[in-house]
Amino acid sequence: MGEKTIPIQRTSSSRRNRRRTGNALLETVFTLLPTFALIFAFIDFGLLLFRWATLQEAVREGCRYAITFQTATGLGQNASIESVVQQYGMGLVTPTDNPQHIFVNYYSVGNLNTPIASGGNVPGNIVQVSVQNISWAWLAPLSGTFGANAYRDQTPITLGVYSSDILGGYPAGVNSVQE
Repeated sequence: MGEKTIPIQRTSSSRRNRRRTGNALLETVFTLLPTFALIFAFIDFGLLLFRWATLQEAVREGCRYAITFQTATGLGQNASIESVVQQYGMGLVTPTDNPQHIFVNYYSVGNLNTPIASGGNVPGNIVQVSVQNISWAWLAPLSGTFGANAYRDQTPITLGVYSSDILGGYPAGVNSVQE
């Protein structure tokens, strides 16, 4: 008793749908790639701005500390200032970094171009506290970042932040402070 199978007639719309199966995947890729690029760009620039603002606050606090001629126990003024910058820098910089990133310079009011080599921490001079040459590598790869000559490997941004102020008078009973 032979059962007969009835062939299914395919309509033209089902043939079209079968050819379109890859379109959803392709459209998803073209939508997600720019979306993720924007998300990573927001994260990258947000972290860069956070790092810059943190370092700027650190050198500002170091400068405020410097103009009062305070020193930490057992440290000279420059080492004390660097310690304050490290404290406010949230671990982004340390005085022991190699190469050095935290700098303390003194300038006379008459010559703002050349730092005083030694003995510049006297009232009336200008103190400049800076964090320089902090590299920023992007979290998300940029276009053309793969391969031997990747642009991402050549850190495109280097941060440098500065703060300066005029040194005030010595605290009561103090005639000098060791650099």
